[in-house]
Amino acid sequence: MHRIKAYMLRRFFVTLNLIIMLRNTEMLIKQVFDEVAKFVPDLSFITMQRDGAQVNFRMLANLMIENYPWPVGVELRRLFSINQLGTEQQAQLFKTLERTLQFVSFAMLSQVAEEKIKGRIEIPETFRTVFQERFEVLSLGDYIWLLRSLHTMAKKQKMEWFMAEIPEKFTDKFFEDLDFCAKKRNEMAHFQSNPSKSDLEMQCVILAEKVANVLTCNAFLVKYKLVYVKEIKVLKSKNQDARFHHNLDLLHSTHSDFTMEEFDDRKFTESNSVLLMKSDQSFDEYLNLSPLIIDTGSEVIDEERRFSIKKDIYLYSKFRNDKLSYTGTETTEICDLRLLHNYETLVGEFKEFMTTLS
Repeated sequence: MHRIKAYMLRRFFVTLNLIIMLRNTEMLIKQVFDEVAKFVPDLSFITMQRDGAQVNFRMLANLMIENYPWPVGVELRRLFSINQLGTEQQAQLFKTLERTLQFVSFAMLSQVAEEKIKGRIEIPETFRTVFQERFEVLSLGDYIWLLRSLHTMAKKQKMEWFMAEIPEKFTDKFFEDLDFCAKKRNEMAHFQSNPSKSDLEMQCVILAEKVANVLTCNAFLVKYKLVYVKEIKVLKSKNQDARFHHNLDLLHSTHSDFTMEEFDDRKFTESNSVLLMKSDQSFDEYLNLSPLIIDTGSEVIDEERRFSIKKDIYLYSKFRNDKLSYTGTETTEICDLRLLHNYETLVGEFKEFMTTLS
């Protein structure tokens, strides 16, 4: 009898944990999706249909995943697949938060570097000194520092952001939520807390609320198109001006089988580069995110020593001893990208980038 009661009690708490977990995830999905739908007109009809009807949270989750840029979408996909409160969900919440901030800060840095080269902005001495130290190896705290510093720098110099929503969304409340998350992450990293199972579950609920707030503030990312320029061909006849035929991979999907797009333009952009565009049908306005974000999808594996290269989207992680290191988005294996054909070009571009900002 005692064994039966103990078993039933365990089953009760497992079921309760699952219910709390599902409600927690559903609240996050609903909150973020409602903001995402404001930036994607095609999703507005789903919001209207949802009123008074049963919500298909899996469908909403998939729509968010495929509309966010791939590096963020991958982490959302992993987060939504976890069905239990605990250390796994807590770790993935932090990973989703960190990857989102990493992507946004890289886009902001890319623009500031471009503005500096064109002489439209000055980099303060206080930023240059700290940036040099912090950017060699990055962590969650560094991304928060970058967002706050770049936001302040642009505001003081009245620089307009490529992602025009930044000034409105990066409020004091936004940075308070980031500071809260950073504090909790530091406590975990330095073993300053040893929570019980129930305390850990409560922490997951609170952390999910903060991450939902951050994702909501960054929902504007779905407005912009992340693409990889695979190839550019010049089309020129005798009596006509040149046109440029672009082969692009659209880096928005629920899986890594990206849609390929082709179109001609009177303008051309940089080949073998990852771009953030306001429209995937025009090169009038875009940010080149290379060498901070790269795509190895077109890498030619022509030697056995390159067999270890995984085709993926990679984000810069550290620069030590003249070695440039990246972390993958879908692949979790450590990959030595020094074997890339264009590795030396990437190192040169990175050093130029660092010189511009520091």
